[in-house]
Amino acid sequence: MKSRLLLLLACVLSPLLLTAPLHAQAAKPPAESGLLTALPGDSISEHTIGEGAERMSYTATAGTLPLLNGKGETGAKVFYVAYTVRGAERPVTFVFNGGPGAASAFLHLGALGPRVLNFTPNGGATVEPVRLADNPDHWLAFTDLVFIDPPGTGYSRAAPPEEGEKAYYGVDKDADAMTDFVRLYLTRNGRSLAPVYLAGESYGGFRAVLMAERLLSSGLQVKGAVLISPALEFSVLRGDDRMLLPLSLDLPSIAASHFEIAGGPDASFEGLREVEEFARTTYLLHLAAGYKRDDAVIAALARFTGLPLDIIARQHGRVRTRLFSLEYQKATGRALSPYDGSVSAPIPRPGENVYFDPILEKAATVLAPAMSAYVRDELGFKTDLPYWLLNRDIAGNWDFGTKPNRQGYAGALDKLQDARTQNPALKILIAHGYTDLVTPYAVSQFLVEQLEPIETAAPIGVRVYRGGHMMYFRAGSRRELRNDSAALYAAGGASKP
Repeated sequence: MKSRLLLLLACVLSPLLLTAPLHAQAAKPPAESGLLTALPGDSISEHTIGEGAERMSYTATAGTLPLLNGKGETGAKVFYVAYTVRGAERPVTFVFNGGPGAASAFLHLGALGPRVLNFTPNGGATVEPVRLADNPDHWLAFTDLVFIDPPGTGYSRAAPPEEGEKAYYGVDKDADAMTDFVRLYLTRNGRSLAPVYLAGESYGGFRAVLMAERLLSSGLQVKGAVLISPALEFSVLRGDDRMLLPLSLDLPSIAASHFEIAGGPDASFEGLREVEEFARTTYLLHLAAGYKRDDAVIAALARFTGLPLDIIARQHGRVRTRLFSLEYQKATGRALSPYDGSVSAPIPRPGENVYFDPILEKAATVLAPAMSAYVRDELGFKTDLPYWLLNRDIAGNWDFGTKPNRQGYAGALDKLQDARTQNPALKILIAHGYTDLVTPYAVSQFLVEQLEPIETAAPIGVRVYRGGHMMYFRAGSRRELRNDSAALYAAGGASKP
C-alpha cells in the first residue's frame, strides 16, 4: 500500500518538478550587460497643451524597449518617447530621423512634438535665449506619437557597444530592427489593431518605406507615411562624373537658393518653373553632349545660379552643389550650407574647404543638450549617459547592400511600390525644402513621375516648402507641413480626439 502511494505521488509530482524550471526560465527577462544596465526604467508623466477649446491632456512615456539577438539576449535597448491621448481608435505615428546615425530630436523638438525649440526666421539658428515652448503646430491633435532613436543614437545602446551596434548598421538590419520595435511597442501597449503611420526624415524617409512594406506584410494596418526630405534612391542623389541626371536635378534647388539670397526671405519662386524645364531639357542635353562649350547654356546657368560666367565656363557648363556652395560667396569669405543653400557661414581656412555648417552644426550644438535636459527635467527619465544626437561613426560603418552580392546604391522605390500594392489606400506625402542641396526636391519629383501606375492606388503627394533639409526650422513651413499632414491623416480616416 505504501509503495503504491509513493508511486502515485511520484507520478503527480514529477511533471511539476520537470516543468517548474521551464516556467522559471520563460519568466526570466533577457540577459543584459554593460551600458544597458545604466538605462533607467520607463518614466510616465502627465501634461497639457493648448488653451481654451484647443486645450488637451496627454501622457508622455520616456523609456526603452529591448531588441533580442540570436541567443535570446538583449542585443540593444532602444530609447523612445511616446505621447498618447485618450481617444477611440487613434492612429499611432512612429517617427525617426536619418543619417544614418541621427537621433529623433530633430523632428521631436523641431517639428512634430508638443514642445519645440524656436529658430530664427531663416532657420539658421535657435532664438536666444534657448528654451523650449509649447509647439502650436504639434501633431497630437490627429495622432499619437512615438519618437524612436535607433541603436547607437540618442540614449539607445547595444551590448557590447561596438560589436553589438554593428549588428544594426545596415539597410536591412536597420529596417528589420525598427520594424521589430514597432511590433513590440504595439503589442505591449495593446495597440496591435491601431492604424499605423510612419514619419521619417532623410534616410529616415528611406527607412520608413522599407518598414511600411515589412509591417504590411506582417498584417499591421499601415495607413500612411510622411517622408520629409527623403533619400529614396541613392543612385540619383549621389551619382558620379558620368551620371548626368543628378547634376541636372540639383539645379532647381541651387536656383532657389540664389533667388532667396538675392531677393530676401519672401523672394518669388515663380522663376523655378523655367529652371525645372531647362534642367530636364536643354541642360540635360548639354551634359549628355560631353565637355563642350555652349555659351547660351553658360549664360542661362549664370542667370539661374548667380555664379560668374568665367567660373561656369571653367567647369564646362556643369554646376555642382559643392561648386555653388563654395564659390557663391567666396569673395566675402563665406560658404553656403548644403542643408539650406540660402544660409551661409564664414570659412576659417578657405584652401582646405573646412567650415562650420551654419545649419547642421548649430542645430546639433543646441538640440543635444536641449533634448537631454527636456527628457530629464520634464519627462523624468534620468540617466548619466550622453545623448548622441549625431553618431558620425555609424554612416562610415553602414552596410548599404541589400544582399551579400548587391553592394552600392540602395533604393526604396521597389519597396514603395510593393507597399502600395499591398495597400492601395496607403497615403504617402513627400515633403521637401526648396533650398535643400542635400536631397533636392526635383529628385523626388522625378522619381515619383517614374513610378509605374498601380490601379486603384492612392496618388503620392509631393509638397515643397520654403527652407532647406530641415525646412520645419522655419515656423511658417512647420505650420504648412503640419496642415498638409493633418489632411493626409483625415483622408486616411483618422478620427479627432
